[in-house]
Order: sequence, then C-alpha cells, then structure tokens
Amino acid sequence: MSMSESPYKIKVSEYTDLQELSKHTWIVMLHASRIPPHVGILIDGNYNSLTIKGHELNVRLEVLLKTIQQKKIEALFIQLEKHPVFSAHYQLEIFQHHIQQFTQVNDEATCLSPVKHYLQEFYVIPLQEPELLFELVERLKQNQYIHKTIGLNIDGKLKDNEFELPIYSSEQLQKVIQTERANFYKK
Repeated sequence: MSMSESPYKIKVSEYTDLQELSKHTWIVMLHASRIPPHVGILIDGNYNSLTIKGHELNVRLEVLLKTIQQKKIEALFIQLEKHPVFSAHYQLEIFQHHIQQFTQVNDEATCLSPVKHYLQEFYVIPLQEPELLFELVERLKQNQYIHKTIGLNIDGKLKDNEFELPIYSSEQLQKVIQTERANFYKK
C-alpha cells in the first residue's frame, strides 16, 4: 500500500437510481475528494447543511442534483439505515434545529457539527470532538448504519467499487475554514 492511499474506504453501489435519493436519509458529501469535503444531510429529498455563509435549509433534491451536474461536483450519498421509530419529517425538523444552533462554519463549528449532533440523537453515535468526517464514516460502517452509497462524478476515483475518503488533520481543516471565511468576507 502506498503512503498516499487512504485506509478509509467506502463501498459505492454500481447501480445508481437517482430517484432513490428522494426517499430515506442520506449523508451527502460534496467535493468528496477535497480536503475537507462538505457534508450535509438529505432527508426525503430535502437537503440541509451548515456552510461558511450560514444555514443552507430546505434545498430541493432537484436543485442539489442540478448544481452537482452543472459544476461536475464529486458527490457521495451515504444512505443510513431507516430509523425504527422516528419519522423522516421529525428527523428533518430536528436536524434543521441542530443546524440553527450554529451561526455558520467557523473556528468552533464545521459543516460536520450539526451532522454529529443528529447522529448522536438518532443513531446513538456518541459525540466525539475532535472527529473528522472519515473517522465518523468509519464509525457508521462499524455500527452497520450504512445501507448503501451512491456516487456521482467519481468514476475515475473508484477502485474495486470503493472510494477512498480523504484524510486530513484538524489543523488542515481549520486552515481551510479560515481561508474560506477570509475569502467570503472579502467579497
């Protein structure tokens, strides 16, 4: 194994039916190879995330897919196992509440922060700070909470139907956030 190869991999389904994304709960990784990727949650076709700009709420699946296709964004959709008790509507409400607990991505909060709170509440994944996306995905895999994964614009990145998640440090993550915030406020 070469030094650049990531030990964190996720199996990607060969069969892609984008209609599936309008149902169920999916963790969405945008710019999946980038350090860091951006992450949000899609529940029954309603995408939400915390960004540098603030809250990204109630983005329709069609709008998200159009952006991904137009900008050729590498995207992974990780379907979580169906929650045995709570409705999708309730989970969406609670996830949006978690997003609104943060003003925007900054030194204290990343796009992953509301996702971690959501997973702690509905999937009993204990909150770990600091924890990066590839580590969280690994815990989801170990707990068998991942039903399947669909990828878009990642064909060149797959080896044996597996996608290598980028590995980075908390320091690298903070540096990117500071740079992006500085660029955002320059506009």
